[in-house]
Amino acid sequence: MVAERFDIDEQVAELHSMLAEYHRKLAKEARLDIVHDYHVDLAQRLADEATQIPRRAATLARFHELEKQVTRELGGADLAAPLSR
Repeated sequence: MVAERFDIDEQVAELHSMLAEYHRKLAKEARLDIVHDYHVDLAQRLADEATQIPRRAATLARFHELEKQVTRELGGADLAAPLSR
């Protein structure tokens, strides 16, 4: 499942990169400054997001593993026993 998610994350990052390139092309073709600025800004945001997706996916995978580990540890603990102080 993690491998499938990683493939999807790579595809999403690639899609963001492609959209960034598309908006850079539109910015070059724009005749109005405001339209040019819009496409440049959007291209930069998409490119930034594309670089963050793999990092966020790795962080999410680590959190998921930690959650499973804590669940396993709590599953083995005797929660019915009173705490001694």
